[in-house]
Amino acid sequence: MPSAGYGSRGLTAVRGAGDRLWDAQGREYVDFLAGHGAALFGHAHPELVSVLRESAASCWTLGAGLSHPARSRFLSLLDGLIPEGCSFLSNSGAEAVEAALKLVIALRPGKKRLLALRRSFHGRTLGALALTFNPKYRKPWQEQLCAVEHHTSEALLEAVEDDVAAVFVEPVQGEGGVHPLDPAFGGALSARCRETGALLVADEIQSGWGRCGAMLASPGAGLDPDVVCLAKGVAGGFPVGVTVWRKNLGDFPVQGHGSTYGANPLACALGEATWELLHRHDLFRWAEERGRAFREELSRVDAPGRGEVRGRGLLVGVEIEGESGAVVRELQRRGVLALPAGPRVVRFLPPFGASPESFLRAATALGEALRELSRGS
Repeated sequence: MPSAGYGSRGLTAVRGAGDRLWDAQGREYVDFLAGHGAALFGHAHPELVSVLRESAASCWTLGAGLSHPARSRFLSLLDGLIPEGCSFLSNSGAEAVEAALKLVIALRPGKKRLLALRRSFHGRTLGALALTFNPKYRKPWQEQLCAVEHHTSEALLEAVEDDVAAVFVEPVQGEGGVHPLDPAFGGALSARCRETGALLVADEIQSGWGRCGAMLASPGAGLDPDVVCLAKGVAGGFPVGVTVWRKNLGDFPVQGHGSTYGANPLACALGEATWELLHRHDLFRWAEERGRAFREELSRVDAPGRGEVRGRGLLVGVEIEGESGAVVRELQRRGVLALPAGPRVVRFLPPFGASPESFLRAATALGEALRELSRGS
């Protein structure tokens, strides 16, 4: 029996292709849930399937002390994401954040304070959960969490002082309601961190790897991070987590961190393949343009309770007056998969290559769902 931690949407997916899923009864769905954004290229992308098959015929996992051509090539790409980059690979976004948390403690041993934004979400493992704001996730483990201060953007700038080890921020808050960071604030925060010596950690687990129209969403948010965390779509949905930082700041102590499956050849080969797909087809521009068009389409939805539409690239949120979970369930009933972003926002995470028909179908279904729920209220 599966743990209650998984939750249930009452849908058993048995097949996927591109931006579509099919359930056990053969019903087709537009998948703008996309594995919580991890299926960045949709399902069963032919190039990624080919890479996975080829890689699976060789080494699956090696352990930290051994090298591999795919690992070396992928790490070289990752190191170029920020100046003088150095990377550590794990298996998920939460693991990437945990690595960043340990790293900043190692690099700033005399500084004890950790800061994050209100509405932030950084994961649900114990260290990442301490950085996450939502009391719903924190409450059962509150006494075991390390101390983290959560501030509004205005108060955060004032809170960054000489005793702060690190500040964790998302360029676009996803779980917290799809709130893009104001570039003016991001620039001011970066400057303040440089001034005080606090490390700036950008959590790009959902916003990075092309989803928001650039390899990293941080520059567009005015951020100049010392550490970046990535995951979700990096390997097209195959488990991988990335923590990359400026090597001139230092490193983990020898054997100070580890991951049995991190940097396995399968994940590295797929990560290299997604990097190639992004750059070869200029998918950054596609994400920016298609995302803008989708937000405009959603803004034209004339239905009760439809509020502000916001986001960047293919990370899109719609404010609603009702309960977001009810709207998500009604969308699923109409053959469109989405997810909540807090109690009053419906989030859409379309994959690259989603068809114009799928975008239109999602917008149409949202209007139908809101009208149906308004009749029942």
